[in-house]
Amino acid sequence: MIAKSLLIILGFSSGMAISAGIFAFIAAIGIIPRMAQRTKTEKYIRSYEDSILLGGLFGTTALFVDYRLPPIPILAEGFALAIGVFVGVLAVALAEVLNVMPILLRRGRITKGLPWLLLCFALGKLFGSIIYFCVDGFYVV
Repeated sequence: MIAKSLLIILGFSSGMAISAGIFAFIAAIGIIPRMAQRTKTEKYIRSYEDSILLGGLFGTTALFVDYRLPPIPILAEGFALAIGVFVGVLAVALAEVLNVMPILLRRGRITKGLPWLLLCFALGKLFGSIIYFCVDGFYVV
């Protein structure tokens, strides 16, 4: 009994430490203010922060609680879109913080077509994800 209680406390505190680290990482790279600045929606920063926090809480509880959502295709599509947007924005923000794009452009001597290059990156990620989930053998349930 004591060992199980200790494991529960240890697991909970480990999860809290990891989630605090992830949220600190998101805050440190400035993803929320940067996204709001780029989209000219600075007045919604509080909503962005709340959404990320609620998404993290929902994702954490989804590991332990078997949520059953109604089988509405638009709901699943909206959920998948939200996850994709979050991961994409996080990846681009991380790349921007690490100055990957300027180094890539300078070393590749790319002077024109930056929007097309970014579009190709995004489409490559999209098609890779589609193949991963749709081709048998890549994803096992």
